Amino acid sequence: REDGSGDHIMRYPQSPGVGVPVEGDFLRYNRLVGGIQFVQTVAESKECAVLQSLQGRFGRWWSKRCTPTPSHYNLPPEDWAAESVEFLHRVEWFLPVNTSGEWEQKLVDMETGCQGTENRTCKCKSCLDAAPFPPGMLGSPWLDESSQKISVRFLIFNPEFGQYALVSSVFFFARSGHIWKMIVVQSFQMNPYGSDTLTQVVLVCAFAVWCLILLRNFVSETKEVVSVIRRYGFDGIYSQYLEFWNVVDWISVLGSIPVLTVWFTFDASVYDINNTIHRMIDQGLMYDEAALTDLYSMVDKTNFQAKLQRYLFCAYPLIVMLRLFKSFHAQPRLALVTRTLVECAVDIGHFGLIFCVIAITYTVGGICLFGQDLFYYANFPRALHSTFRMILGDSSWDDLSLVGEVPAGAYYWTFNILVVTVMLNMLLAIIMDAYSTVKESIGDNAETLVSQAQEIYRRFLAIRANTMVAMDDIQEAFLQASADEMLRERGDFYRKQDGADDLPLLREDARVAAMGATNLLSFDDLTLKLPSVPPSQIEELMNGAKAAYERAHPIPSPEDQALETVMNGVEGLRHVMQSIYLHCHIEGYAHKQHQSFIHSEHPERAEGEQQEEELPPPPQGDLAPSLPELAIMFRDGLLTRQEFDGCKQIVLSHLGIVTVNV
Repeated sequence: REDGSGDHIMRYPQSPGVGVPVEGDFLRYNRLVGGIQFVQTVAESKECAVLQSLQGRFGRWWSKRCTPTPSHYNLPPEDWAAESVEFLHRVEWFLPVNTSGEWEQKLVDMETGCQGTENRTCKCKSCLDAAPFPPGMLGSPWLDESSQKISVRFLIFNPEFGQYALVSSVFFFARSGHIWKMIVVQSFQMNPYGSDTLTQVVLVCAFAVWCLILLRNFVSETKEVVSVIRRYGFDGIYSQYLEFWNVVDWISVLGSIPVLTVWFTFDASVYDINNTIHRMIDQGLMYDEAALTDLYSMVDKTNFQAKLQRYLFCAYPLIVMLRLFKSFHAQPRLALVTRTLVECAVDIGHFGLIFCVIAITYTVGGICLFGQDLFYYANFPRALHSTFRMILGDSSWDDLSLVGEVPAGAYYWTFNILVVTVMLNMLLAIIMDAYSTVKESIGDNAETLVSQAQEIYRRFLAIRANTMVAMDDIQEAFLQASADEMLRERGDFYRKQDGADDLPLLREDARVAAMGATNLLSFDDLTLKLPSVPPSQIEELMNGAKAAYERAHPIPSPEDQALETVMNGVEGLRHVMQSIYLHCHIEGYAHKQHQSFIHSEHPERAEGEQQEEELPPPPQGDLAPSLPELAIMFRDGLLTRQEFDGCKQIVLSHLGIVTVNV
């Protein structure tokens, strides 16, 4: 529109009175905080390691020092390498208050190292600080052989989402001569708890509930540890307390400490950034280079905390998942998965050893075969990851075949046949075999989740109607009554064991003994111990306990019992007959050796005697002969009369038979 001075000024229709363009606007909806920062990481120059081992002509011919970079710069970099700014050197600022001519002059000074600035001030301050300078130069170029990584970045604020974002264009200078390029955006909310009241209330309530659950778990586990220490001493922590699920509980409690620490640290850092920007606006320091450098350092620290926070938020639910498996363990059908894993753990461990040997062998082979041409086989971690991806079918034959159809085909075919087809199917077979065993042990009549939920709801209604008593109250009353009874009967024993007349400790010992008691209880016993429980509920408890015991200890049918008796008898008879025949064989061999000795000493006795046949080798395993088989062997001349009589006497003595007709 036309103002009074005659100048044409464009205005935002949504914001009357605001001229266009607005200083620091970026992509219309963002505002630049400060300016654009040029920063880099510089390598320390040193003598070349290769040239030190090759003294002489190479050193004189190269005539320079080396500036090595980290090894991961030679491969395609990852986001973490672009986001990290551990060492900042040669910081330069381009601010919106400067004119385009000043920006161009500064870029020229950065490139030339302040050459031609004898009659003016050099715009590149870091170029003048990089002493010693090359001969004949006033300064050092901003980009030189020692540059490892350059980051051109700026901080923007977006009011629509209420967040800060650090946008970085990063260049990695590999010593092979390649330049890797990445654009990285790191953002975080200016208010971590949300912008609207409802979101803040929900987050605070959820956080309070989580803290109360953690406190409850901590108090419960601490009480249990104290109880174990009082009863068994500190050695009892290892012998009585430490088990897998207790360790999971403590990990879930202690794992919350770094989560809370990083969260509150991140919250405080965001608060400091907000206050710093407010102070810079109030004091007119938005374009002060020193203040901006401090602000960007705070932003780098906050971005690191936000990334660490995301890692912890990813890991902590996995711990909570283990606690859910602990809850699943109480339901038979839900516990099927965990019991299957426990059942096949040993077999999977041994299988895993063989699997790792094969996988590592193919990993090393992949490095040797493809490492020269494919970057994802360039080192062991990348090659191992690529091998795992190939197991899952994520591989590119077009890339592998670059080294040649024949070597790549041999590697690809043998890997898929041995690892994918054979080993993975063996792993599935191990798991399914354990699953079948656990499934059979649970039975078809195991309680389902739906029926259990219905039972819980039915008991809830009955407890509210005062027709049933809660199971926790029943267990507590039963243990208390049993402990009091055992304390009256064996109080002196517990006092002698503990060495002190501590009634609470004695009562706790009696409760533990009552929990491990195996004596049978009748309906009258439970009625006396639980006078407040209705008789109908006691009867239901006893029927449920009986059904659970029968499911855990099924009674075999008469046919199964008879078959088991017969099979045990047959197996026992086989072992007896095997030992009998071996004994007979040994006695016959000893008799033969004795006869041979007599004949050698007295040759005249050997005249007219029939030469005995060689004894057959003793049978192995279940091939031990029965009595009819021994008779057939005697008939066929495989046993002498004396050997057969000895076997018969042993049979009579082992089996208790008075006479036998063969």
